[in-house]
Amino acid sequence: MKNNKNFKKEKTLVKSTEQAKTVLHMLLQNSKKNLESGISELLGKLKNPKLDLLLDRYPDLLQEYDLEELLSDDLEIIDAEIQDVKTAGLLSCLQLLLHFCYELKENPNPNDKHFDSLKYILKSITCSQFVHELLYVVISLVGTDYYQKFQQRIQNLNFDSESAIEPESDPELNEHIDLMTWFALVRLFLESVYTYFNSSDKNFKNTT
Repeated sequence: MKNNKNFKKEKTLVKSTEQAKTVLHMLLQNSKKNLESGISELLGKLKNPKLDLLLDRYPDLLQEYDLEELLSDDLEIIDAEIQDVKTAGLLSCLQLLLHFCYELKENPNPNDKHFDSLKYILKSITCSQFVHELLYVVISLVGTDYYQKFQQRIQNLNFDSESAIEPESDPELNEHIDLMTWFALVRLFLESVYTYFNSSDKNFKNTT
């Protein structure tokens, strides 16, 4: 499994706290439901009852194991595949991050103890690992050939009004376009969360 994850590392899109704040505001105002419903749609496409059961069990698993351990390639749980345990962890963490970040509207202070659970997630897995592991799950559904074609088409786009909608009108790419769009939004969301909270932590430490 590890050997199949040699995908090209993408450049970071969100590079500053201000960018992170802007992206989070945009996504949580306009795309929160899409991000949440995308998780359900992904689970539906995976068609894995054992994964669904693990998601239900996840609060109990967190009482037995550290999150970092649950997200590793090393933990063996009876009647569960290692990758299923990890995927359940990734999706559970994503749901929690969405929940906590939505509350930034009411409480914009990232150093509030209310966000300690969110920071526990961020310390348990790096942003690049999170994105990479989610990408692996997505590619397991769409296939490597589709993903590579999608990447090539996106890279070749000229962002005018006609070419911007080209992937959706391409029959070959249309099959998984919603899933790829969801993943792109999730990647932006994750980069923004890590940048916003990690930068806030550094600034707070520098003032103490």
